[in-house]
Amino acid sequence: MLRQFFKYFKFSRTEQNGFFVLSILMLFLFSFPFIANFFSKPDLNLENYNIQAFTSVENDTTDVGQSNEYRSLGEQKDNNPYDKKVEGILFRFDPNRLDQAGWLKLGLKEKQVQVILNYREKGGRFYKKEDLAKIYSISPATFKRLKDYIEIEPATVKNQVQSIEKNSTGWFTNNAENKLKSLEVDINNADTTAFIALRGIGSTFAKRIVKYRESLGGFVSVDQIKEIYGLPVETFEAILPFLKISSHHAVSKLTINELDVKSLSKHPYISFKQSTAIVNYRNQHGHFRNLEDLKKVILLDDDFLRKLAPYLIF
Repeated sequence: MLRQFFKYFKFSRTEQNGFFVLSILMLFLFSFPFIANFFSKPDLNLENYNIQAFTSVENDTTDVGQSNEYRSLGEQKDNNPYDKKVEGILFRFDPNRLDQAGWLKLGLKEKQVQVILNYREKGGRFYKKEDLAKIYSISPATFKRLKDYIEIEPATVKNQVQSIEKNSTGWFTNNAENKLKSLEVDINNADTTAFIALRGIGSTFAKRIVKYRESLGGFVSVDQIKEIYGLPVETFEAILPFLKISSHHAVSKLTINELDVKSLSKHPYISFKQSTAIVNYRNQHGHFRNLEDLKKVILLDDDFLRKLAPYLIF
């Protein structure tokens, strides 16, 4: 466009060059203040900038109830409902026996108390003070407040009988001790109702015990109750004093030299791989005469044979 302009007014080459130089000088003069301001700008320093999100709110004129989006993040409080100041009367208590009214008297909320009661109803038990702190509704502050007042009475057969045999006034009835024998459960003959009478055993566990007993062919030891799926160790220890096995009861046995793979694997102690190994070895080497012969099967270790021995017949 400039070339056409110069050609139209017939500027010489020298005049054209002079015009370009003059234009550059004028452009530099006009832009000089901006260039000077740029190079004289101080170094970027966060201290020279007032970041509104973290400034003091001493002069804040925000109306009451109006949200203030620019308050310091450090001023946000952690509102834990269980860490608020609790009003209650402190007294010595056993968390395994304290009722709802007692927990409320200590200053706990109804929801906190319900969690504790649900835990106990399902067979849960507090064996030491620190067990109470494991309840999720009990905050560290609440546990610290109650810790010195916790007194846990050791679990005994007598205590469990007494806990069941209270009258309406809270005193133990005179025949509590006489109920001890009636609470004993023969694990090979008892039905689900008898198991449910044990503390911590509901209908689900009672059904599992009976079903497991049937699949085993009968119990040979009360310790086998520990093998019930999902049964807490604490619950087993609590009901152990009430369990017994009749000496005259005979368990159903497996004819190890006659049963096929499918039949053997139905027993809780024998896996499908183990039953297959047993049958294959029997087919190759003949009948088993005793446990020593079974030890020759690679997949059967001493622990397996010890558990299975009472259920075998050769």
